[in-house]
Amino acid sequence: MTTNVSALATPAELCAEAAVDARRFFRKESAEAGGWRVVGAGWEALAGGAYVQRRDFPFWSVEFIAAGRGRAELGGLGQALAAGRVYATTPETRLGLRGEAGRGLRRYYLWLAGPGAQARIEAAGFERSRVRLVAVPGEIREAWEWLLLEGSRPGEGGVDLARALAEVLLLKLAQARDAGGLEETEGARESFERCRALADSDAVRLRGAAELAGAAGLRVETLCRLFRRYADTTPGAYLRRLRLRLAAERLREPGARVKQVAAELGFADAFHFSRVFKAEWGVSPRVWRGRAESIVLK
Repeated sequence: MTTNVSALATPAELCAEAAVDARRFFRKESAEAGGWRVVGAGWEALAGGAYVQRRDFPFWSVEFIAAGRGRAELGGLGQALAAGRVYATTPETRLGLRGEAGRGLRRYYLWLAGPGAQARIEAAGFERSRVRLVAVPGEIREAWEWLLLEGSRPGEGGVDLARALAEVLLLKLAQARDAGGLEETEGARESFERCRALADSDAVRLRGAAELAGAAGLRVETLCRLFRRYADTTPGAYLRRLRLRLAAERLREPGARVKQVAAELGFADAFHFSRVFKAEWGVSPRVWRGRAESIVLK
């Protein structure tokens, strides 16, 4: 089922029909006076073997493949897709994507509009109709997740956060260009992205490195090496951050209760949950919830 990260719903005609799950926001109505702006951003899980095509799209777009394998047709040029690949399209670019059967693509996207959008994307190192490999896929994915979380805030605060975090993302993409020798480690990188996809899809159930390694069919030591190499963290810490991100999103929902959210996400007790939540987000769950309620009331 396709869902949005907030009430800022993306128009149906802009959504990929092949998406079996998604987190998105869209804010075309929040145009700023002058300069480029973020129109939308999201994450999509595309059905295995599905074909997605697009032409005459209204926005400049940057897309990042987080998991899966397939092929892309950019402006008539066919290129391979796999985890860690990124590319940009213009409003005139003809885009076609096909994931391998049984290995649906998982992609992030960012849509820009307004004066300077083209120049900003080109400054990030993108060449027309070219797929490239980024050097630090874990950092790029983390930056996109922050953009999705904070950019979905309603009101002008969300507009400002979306642009600021999009700027950070584009700067990181510029620094991560030309991965070069990383092609030699394709197998290790794909194993990591597969493990991360498992963690992302089932963070509530998987409670640590041993359970994630078992689900991925790897030794715990191998899993830990992959996470240290590509995400600069441990599997347990990564799973905990995912659960805390889910907690932050659920606490924004009307009527959310701290104790209930803590129990749903598998934290031992509300006190422990409050400690780790504050360490991650800088405020207690109750303060976070109060801020979310004040934003809604505005």
